[in-house]
Amino acid sequence: MIKVGIVTASDKGARGEREDVSAQTIRDIVGEIGGVVEEYRIVPDEQVLLEQAMTDMIDNKGVHLLLTTGG
Repeated sequence: MIKVGIVTASDKGARGEREDVSAQTIRDIVGEIGGVVEEYRIVPDEQVLLEQAMTDMIDNKGVHLLLTTGG
């Protein structure tokens, strides 16, 4: 099974001001191909924060595939 991580880059989403519709679409597609979303995060659109989230998912959470959206 493919373990997937999703990172959404969105200032408004991170503040709870916008619904993350694109991540739900990605979740649906991942399920259709037999994968499982292990990690999902909405992160402000700041390079350092995005790098930290992505590195953590790969190095510590064991995701096989990392998908990004937003920005």
